[in-house]
Amino acid sequence: MGSSKKLLKRFRDSDVSGTSADEPDAVASSAAAEGRVGRWRTRIMQAAMIVLAGLWIYSPSYHGDWLWDDDQLLTANLTVQHRVSPDPNVPPDSLRTLAKLWFNPEGADYFPLSYTALWAQWPFFGPRSTGYHVTTILLHIAGALLVWALLAKMRIPGAWLSGLVFAIHPVCVESVAWVSETKNTLSLPLFLVSCICWVGQDEEADQAKRQRLYAGAIVFFLLAMFAKTSVVAFPVLTLLYAWWKRGTVTKQDVILALPLFAISIVLGLVTISYQWGRAIGQEKIIVGDLLSVGGFASRTAIAGMAILHYLASIVWPVNLLPIYPRWEVDPPKAWMFLAWPVIAGGVWWMWKNRDALFPAHWGRHALFAFGFFLLMVAPVLGFVTISYMRITWVADHFIYLPMISIIALLCAGAILFFERAQEASKPTFLAGGALVLAALSLLSFRDAINWMDEDHMWEHTLRHNFEAWQAHNRLGAKKFSRGDVDGAHFHFQNSTRLRPDLGETHNNLGTTLSARAQMFGQRGDQAAAKREMDAAIEQFAEACRVTPHVPAIHVNLANALAAAGRFPEAAEKYKWLLEREPGNPALINNYGVALYKQGKKDEAIVQFRKALEIAPNLKDARESLAVALGEKPDPSANQPAPPPPGGQLQLNAPPPSATLGPAALP
Repeated sequence: MGSSKKLLKRFRDSDVSGTSADEPDAVASSAAAEGRVGRWRTRIMQAAMIVLAGLWIYSPSYHGDWLWDDDQLLTANLTVQHRVSPDPNVPPDSLRTLAKLWFNPEGADYFPLSYTALWAQWPFFGPRSTGYHVTTILLHIAGALLVWALLAKMRIPGAWLSGLVFAIHPVCVESVAWVSETKNTLSLPLFLVSCICWVGQDEEADQAKRQRLYAGAIVFFLLAMFAKTSVVAFPVLTLLYAWWKRGTVTKQDVILALPLFAISIVLGLVTISYQWGRAIGQEKIIVGDLLSVGGFASRTAIAGMAILHYLASIVWPVNLLPIYPRWEVDPPKAWMFLAWPVIAGGVWWMWKNRDALFPAHWGRHALFAFGFFLLMVAPVLGFVTISYMRITWVADHFIYLPMISIIALLCAGAILFFERAQEASKPTFLAGGALVLAALSLLSFRDAINWMDEDHMWEHTLRHNFEAWQAHNRLGAKKFSRGDVDGAHFHFQNSTRLRPDLGETHNNLGTTLSARAQMFGQRGDQAAAKREMDAAIEQFAEACRVTPHVPAIHVNLANALAAAGRFPEAAEKYKWLLEREPGNPALINNYGVALYKQGKKDEAIVQFRKALEIAPNLKDARESLAVALGEKPDPSANQPAPPPPGGQLQLNAPPPSATLGPAALP
């Protein structure tokens, strides 16, 4: 645009003799066309910078592994995989599974559009993670371009710079490098398109175009809510926008926002019901009852400190973690409430300067940016119990969208400051800005490496937060899956120490103890094997006590009792399990083994035959029946080897190990 103005000025100032009257118009038209080409060339170059920066920063994630609860979301989710049954002989059913995702989902949240996005990718990428990672990276880049477009439409200085900073900001890495957070990267572009439509309809004079833009705002907001309900505050945001633009909120503004409020209330209540009924379930999250004085005080302390934590992370994004240390707020200490006077003082200062002359109305702009941030982050501040609070109070992916307004405020301030600086100082400011952008890019690239796989992820977490029980639990599971029993045992000991109230931690510690018992037994150290197996039984029993509703833990306890030779107790446990799941052939077989080991041969044969009636090809039951009928010798009769729990107990060989993996919630 600057070059076109200079060109026009040059034509105006020059004395061109001997020209016809039409030539000035032709020259002006040519200059305008050249200006448009120049503007488009600049925009393409700016867009390319955002795209290339995003592609480079997230290059470590292209072939990143599955992380954390990606199994629940995709790799172990039959519905997303178009399967209606775990039986491989049952053909996929795309329409039936798609309908289930929308009308009867089994997940811990109601985000049907996000699940549908993964469902749509499965036929192309299957269980390979690369395609999903590339998709979410491209969605993030699209979101950054739309941040630029929205701020430009709102005539906010530094719109392109804001889009670039958002694209490269380290806080975004958690959302972009983790496939489970596709719900974040998908909801953001939809939300931004809704915002662009809303701003457009507010400025459009043509009634027909205005109605189309208004309808578009509602439709894209609904889609964003279906992707992730974190955008639930958008209706209130539209009223804040009206105040920011005109200094008042009219009755018409409220009427226009009513459909948005209806969508927010309905889908917001659905999300809360899913969180409380499925994600949290029967687990007690110790924050205190919100209606009690102590509970409200704890949650108020959490919210205030969380706001300051998030603002600090945006401004100084160093040492970001998947799991941050939790503040002990039960009860809260007096200093934990200091965040609120700081926040109130900042709001008062901005309100006082809402009509300041320079920069024009800067206080109003700052209030709008901070109000946007607070509205968008409010659902995850702790006043509403969410499942992630079982792990920590704050998380980077919670501010993936709210941080946009703070970035826009800072970038707009930087641009205005640069424009008022002396010409001699501008090269220094440009160099400093370039260094800041380079630092952000390098920090994000490094963090993307930490999110490549769970080993990098959890080792990075434990270096900075050794008390993160979930990091110990997940890293222990990874080590156990690779056969590093002692390494897994160390981490499961720590996770149980930190969360003795969870069945999953006791269960996993019991798993490594039983595996160690098997190792000692194979070495001939029967005393050590017995000691470890007795300890495993104690852990499984405690897991059953604190988490009685998980059948797999009870199965592990029954198998451990049988492996320790405590067959009467094992038989009672199998019988208890069969009362709740009478058609499980593996449990029936194990119950028969426990009866056989007590000398109840005829009762055992009945159980083996019953198991074979249900599953004629069940190898364990066939071989167990052969031993019981005397058709095959019992090799374990004189040398009982304690197998790890979780597998199918059989008479002719130790069962394979099968542990209950640690749970992880979004």
